[in-house]
Amino acid sequence: MYPAPQTRPMLAGALAAAARGWHVFPLLPNTKRPARPDHRAADCNRTDPRCRNGHIGWDARATTNTDRIKRAWANDAPTYGLGIATGPSGLVVVDLDTAKPDTVIPEPWNRFGITTGAEVLDHIAGARGGTITPTFTVRTPSGGTHLYYQAPEGARFGNTAGTIGWLVDTRAQGGYVVAPPTIIATSTGASCYAVVEDRPPAPLPLFLLDLLSPQRHAAPTMAPKRLDASAERVPAYVAAAVNGEARKVTEAMPGQHNHTLFCAAVALGQLVAGGALAEATAYDALADAAHVLMTGGCNCTPGEVDSTIRSGFATGARNPRTPHSQRDNSRTDPRKAA
Repeated sequence: MYPAPQTRPMLAGALAAAARGWHVFPLLPNTKRPARPDHRAADCNRTDPRCRNGHIGWDARATTNTDRIKRAWANDAPTYGLGIATGPSGLVVVDLDTAKPDTVIPEPWNRFGITTGAEVLDHIAGARGGTITPTFTVRTPSGGTHLYYQAPEGARFGNTAGTIGWLVDTRAQGGYVVAPPTIIATSTGASCYAVVEDRPPAPLPLFLLDLLSPQRHAAPTMAPKRLDASAERVPAYVAAAVNGEARKVTEAMPGQHNHTLFCAAVALGQLVAGGALAEATAYDALADAAHVLMTGGCNCTPGEVDSTIRSGFATGARNPRTPHSQRDNSRTDPRKAA
């Protein structure tokens, strides 16, 4: 079992993590900061024995060697915390945080009643037709969650902070996570990281693989067809809204294609529900824009596109917009969530 015994718990936790093939290193007591080295690369004077031939950072010092681990958590440092270097450990850890008190929840999450990173990830997975695979899971002192996933062989992902969604970060190459049974100081007292699901890390879910692989999203080379207001017999502002949302889909940043398509469908779904726009017209415009993405290398399937658009329409229908609401500038763009 991963939970460490009460005798020398930090050393036991480090050895247990190393037995899984995870590269570990000590953290300063009650903090998330690496214990060694005690200096930055720019300040390295090579007096540290490990830095004689050049600066050696925490990531290069992380190890699975049991002798080195025993020395690192020797009797004079039993309260050192435990860090896991995610890159050399072959891990992608998804950090799902919780909102701090008095945080203003951004749109569209406020509209959906979503308040945690776990709920954000669940929503994104649903919009992409994906699944949050059960995996090794840790509860953090803040009430958040770390999901440990196995990185695909040969893949090199960096770290992200909020690019997948609000309160959702990831740690991979160049990153680390604080691991159980580390205790850190918080505003409400000392608290520990604890394993809540002890199982081997699952492979990285495909929807996360897609979001974390910018190379899979080639920039589109075509512009979507423009909606002609007179031909479709819709108000000019409605045509402008359709064309604008379609443009946003084709110009979405790598890793944000599906989320942008969903938000565009929400916006146009509001107009459909308000009677200002035919659903077929909105659907065709968004499907055409998404086709540009697919031919540009997004790897989305027609079924995924259809599901995302219809899900957005259903969400937008909960807050209809009528032709009289075009002057209402209070509506927040749902794209600001990510």
